[in-house]
Amino acid sequence: MRKILAAVGMSFSISCAWSMGKDGADPFAGREVRTANGETTVFRGKSPRSDGLSYQYQNMKTPLRGNLILSDVLLPSDRWYLWNGQPTQRFDIDKQTPENYHESHNHHQSLLSEVINATAGANGIPVWGDSVAAVDGANVWGGFFSARSTCDQGDLIGKYLPKNLDRGCGLDFDAQLTGLEVDVLNAGKPGVYPNKAKHGVQIVGFGNPNGQAISVIAENFDREPQFRRGQFESILYAQNSIQPSYGRFIVMDFEKAHIGLDMRRPLFSGGAMDYRTEGPGSGILLNSGRSGEVYGGLRSPGFADPRQWLSMRLGNGGYRVVSNDNMRELMAIDNQGGIYLNGDVYLNGAQISAESLTDREVRISVKMLALSILTGCLLLLGGNILLVRYLVKTTLRRGRAAEAA
Repeated sequence: MRKILAAVGMSFSISCAWSMGKDGADPFAGREVRTANGETTVFRGKSPRSDGLSYQYQNMKTPLRGNLILSDVLLPSDRWYLWNGQPTQRFDIDKQTPENYHESHNHHQSLLSEVINATAGANGIPVWGDSVAAVDGANVWGGFFSARSTCDQGDLIGKYLPKNLDRGCGLDFDAQLTGLEVDVLNAGKPGVYPNKAKHGVQIVGFGNPNGQAISVIAENFDREPQFRRGQFESILYAQNSIQPSYGRFIVMDFEKAHIGLDMRRPLFSGGAMDYRTEGPGSGILLNSGRSGEVYGGLRSPGFADPRQWLSMRLGNGGYRVVSNDNMRELMAIDNQGGIYLNGDVYLNGAQISAESLTDREVRISVKMLALSILTGCLLLLGGNILLVRYLVKTTLRRGRAAEAA
């Protein structure tokens, strides 16, 4: 009996606290709770939900069912407040700058769930969505979010908005859409080992092998190209968000897999990959550079010619080209400048075999040696003739001088 009275008293206390706000106001003021089709709907403002309409599935024949639905309408006439509950006016976003953004935007939420975790070793989770597929063929989602924009003349939502509200519909209509934002506000150590991890989104697989951890699709993705809509400009976009001194954009930390990047199906028109490189250390490293690097940039640091060069830095052993079956080494270059060719060489379409190239080099060497010897002999012979001529002239000149005396 005491337990029953205690339960009744607790229920009465909760109901009183729920029905009366801090200032004695009704927490459901301006809201309506309605139950229909097995659903309980709490809505504020006039919207299609006020008439039991699900605008998300307008004119579609999709069967719908739910449990608890919250519906809200945000109008320019609504009141705003600061973090401490003090009334304030909406911020003029025309005065918004990157420097004042943190307090220069207007933030509204229909549902806020928060946990202040003051217990070490405990996991604080403000929202948990869990669904179970308990029969063969069932489909489940742990969560579902959508961000949409609509401004068509005569659309269902527009019929419930104030008539004097200028929606700006037309060719210049635009609105920001973010399906999900995850903020990580770290006041502790950097999220690198051995410090505690700081994840933006953590995806954990359990049980049997799963499919894609992240799957990005668009409307009619499984139909012919002419029916596909809503494709994205980019799939993964990092904007000034990488730690510049030790950050890594993509990290693969596992022992073994079949393929690293599988791009066998798409055909790229502007290049499968486009890198910005500026000399050694900025290109594609193999085995942390021990096996070499491919990079672009000037021919050498400070080179006057501004044209770009494709350069290959050899591995600490060198560079080699092998046959398709990896059984023959066709060419090798070592770090001492040696170039080794194994096979036939073609120069301007003419085949130059290794043997003929060696024989020709030998013949050329013999000819050059013979020519050098012949040239030397001729020079020596000519020198001797000049020397004899000089001696003869000198002797005759002295003999004539003696006769005259």
